Amino acid sequence: MKDAAPQTIYLKDYRPFGYHIDDVHLTFRLSPEATRVVARMSVRPNAEYPGEFFLHGQDLKLIWAKIDGAEVAPDVTDAGLTCPVPDAPFVWEAEVEISPATNTALEGLYMSNGMYCTQCEAEGFRKITFYPDRPDVMSVFTVRIEGDLPVLLSNGNPVGQGDGWAEWHDPWPKPAYLFALVGGDLVAHPGQFTTMSGKDVALNIYVRPGADEDKCAFGMEALKRSMTWDEKVYGREYDLDIFNIVAVDDFNMGAMENKGLNIFNSSCVLASPETSTDANFERIDAIIAHEYFHNWTGNRITCRDWFQLCLKEGLTVFRDQQYTGDQGSHAVKRIEDAIVLRSHQFREDNGPLAHPVRPESFIEINNFYTITVYEKGAELIGMLKRLVGDAAYYKALDLYFTRHDGQAATIEDWLKVFEDSTGRNLTQFKRWYEQAGTPRLAVTEDFKDGTYALTFTQTTPPTPGQDTKAPQVIPVAVGLLSDDGTEVLPTQVLEVTEAEQTFTFDGLAAKPVPSILRDFSAPVILQRDQTSAERAFLMAHDTDPFNRWDAGNALARDVYRRMVTEDAAPDAAYLDGIAAILRDDSLDPAFRALVLSLPSEDDMAQDLADAGHTPDPTAIHHAGEALRVAMAQHLQDILPRVRADMAIDGPYSPDAKSAGKRSLGNACLALLSRLDGGAAAAAQYKAADNMTMQIAALACLLKIGKGAGESAAFRAQWREDRLVMDKWFGLTVSSAAPQNAAATAARLTQEPDFDMKNPNRFRAVFGALAGHSAGFHDPSGDAYRLLGDWLGQLDAINPQTTARMTTAFATWKRYDGDRQAMIRAVLEGLAATPNLSRDTGEMVGRMLGDTPS
Repeated sequence: MKDAAPQTIYLKDYRPFGYHIDDVHLTFRLSPEATRVVARMSVRPNAEYPGEFFLHGQDLKLIWAKIDGAEVAPDVTDAGLTCPVPDAPFVWEAEVEISPATNTALEGLYMSNGMYCTQCEAEGFRKITFYPDRPDVMSVFTVRIEGDLPVLLSNGNPVGQGDGWAEWHDPWPKPAYLFALVGGDLVAHPGQFTTMSGKDVALNIYVRPGADEDKCAFGMEALKRSMTWDEKVYGREYDLDIFNIVAVDDFNMGAMENKGLNIFNSSCVLASPETSTDANFERIDAIIAHEYFHNWTGNRITCRDWFQLCLKEGLTVFRDQQYTGDQGSHAVKRIEDAIVLRSHQFREDNGPLAHPVRPESFIEINNFYTITVYEKGAELIGMLKRLVGDAAYYKALDLYFTRHDGQAATIEDWLKVFEDSTGRNLTQFKRWYEQAGTPRLAVTEDFKDGTYALTFTQTTPPTPGQDTKAPQVIPVAVGLLSDDGTEVLPTQVLEVTEAEQTFTFDGLAAKPVPSILRDFSAPVILQRDQTSAERAFLMAHDTDPFNRWDAGNALARDVYRRMVTEDAAPDAAYLDGIAAILRDDSLDPAFRALVLSLPSEDDMAQDLADAGHTPDPTAIHHAGEALRVAMAQHLQDILPRVRADMAIDGPYSPDAKSAGKRSLGNACLALLSRLDGGAAAAAQYKAADNMTMQIAALACLLKIGKGAGESAAFRAQWREDRLVMDKWFGLTVSSAAPQNAAATAARLTQEPDFDMKNPNRFRAVFGALAGHSAGFHDPSGDAYRLLGDWLGQLDAINPQTTARMTTAFATWKRYDGDRQAMIRAVLEGLAATPNLSRDTGEMVGRMLGDTPS
């Protein structure tokens, strides 16, 4: 039968744990279905906050428990145990039995292809042993692992090993969510790093023997770059003798920053030119950096409770964005980040799953590992840096590291550091953490007697649980251009703090053309009446790369929207504008490739909904295809020349310059394929010596309804490489005709290579289906029902992955009545699933409006 309604947890109810855990000794005797875990903890009552001795525990078989060596009989429930304890320091000991082999949820200790591994964030440690599984309980861990396996790893430094055992000690206090253990038949790709103080650190990337051993070199170099960068930019030095990374095939997330032992989804660390694309290399570089940067922003300083998740994740995402920009182009990186934010986070803000960067409540914390917490959280760090200036930002970070090292901190602690170091009052800025939704910033202008005025009006629509919004601090970077493109006012940051506010600029000879929200200086929706001519002007002349791209993107949206709603022809000004940029060889190829990219079909659906239209995904798809053909025809005289100029002689390199050239060359190929019937793509596929060029050519062929032979050859070539096969599964679905997308996904689930228990493979198929806007929203509703059926099956196996995949339905209320009715039926069917997990139940309830946000 279905469980009782799950309990909502509120930030306002936070209370410290009633005991201190000074040190923890864990002994693991590994066995697939009967691992024994012995825990010994030194415990002291918390005199300031006395409370019940409650230890979390889930799916544990208690063998015995002792206090100071005397056996006790605690009260055990499905949530954990309670026990009478002395009002003085004592030693708690307990032995439990767990079954890693049957742990398909991939939380706690589980097995992946014969390897023991852990995932404890957010609340997985309670599936390993009874413990206060909360981030504000920090302790020093010593771990002994016993098992007949060649490699036995845990956090910290190795302190002993022998035949069938190994011991590890982590001298830095940490919460249980950072605990890690790995045991298996693994080989190490070794390296070494010398810190800025001269300390030698041993580095290892552990992989399965055989096919993965030649895919570690890039990850190792990325790790070394990250360590160097964090020392140079933030002054942060690594603090252990060893740093290990392990590649795991079955993993719910991308990677995990466990102290000294990072566990990675294989897709986020393994790379080779033959099997990985440029995008894979960039993602791997960023994720390795992200997890390493967590050593200070997440591990040495962690979050007090899970409501503060953005404290570690937003800051660390911002740091990895800085790092990636330093490796290549900051302008291109900023545009890419803005595309993601607008496409996904703005969508989240605009629907039933909207929540503040720091939520006020949750039912299941796993559901708040969201793009709002991560990417919008990073935007808040960027705004803060922009408001106080670079020097003040790094001064504040030094104080943050000094003041809170070894602590579990809060957003209040974070902002207080900035207030103390800069003297600035951040009370209003804190609203960014507390208010959900994307602010709308309307702009009007006036010019008279040499004075130019910009008036800003800010509003934020109601979101679930928050009907009224207060004005926020919005840093708006503005520049002014003359009618010949000369910059008459360099970038200035205006601080919009009121509901309506006017800024004036004096001494101007003529009315300027404004360039507003430069570098995407705040995560807001800018609302301003703008002619196509002005957008074309900014596209051609703006000195800010982001706004130059954004002007072209806005033109594309206008053209696209009119093609959908008015059956209009593509606008000549837009086509001429992209032609001019494509011809400009002084521009970064990666930037030009972005200009050639159209808004996604899902973005256009939201754009149309915002304009008061009910989006028709089929019409949007056909209009997009027609626009691409028009672009190809308009650019046909220059596409071959630009593509040829992007050719690279010599061996493959994933550096940003080379990747940018391949990106532009492949963008040209995608347009050419609509003119030459795929001849150039077929030739590129045959000649390709790296995955970037091979799969781009295959995608071009499949998109125009060709390439069946190449697809079969690709599959035969890469059948034994699971990560490349994930690409093939995803591309096969995403390239299907809209009316065939659901049937294609259904057929692929019957393939021997499909394994619903592997998150990567499940996401490859169903993530591609959900991302195929016209296919997912085909009028038949087949895709809705197919995904709903599979999520109903997966929930009993892996609730985390299931809950995250339900977000495919989050925008259901923007569509027509027939589609809404079909999606509602799927969501209600999921809600009625017997024994539905708390993870999935919360997400479905929020989308149906039955669960408070």
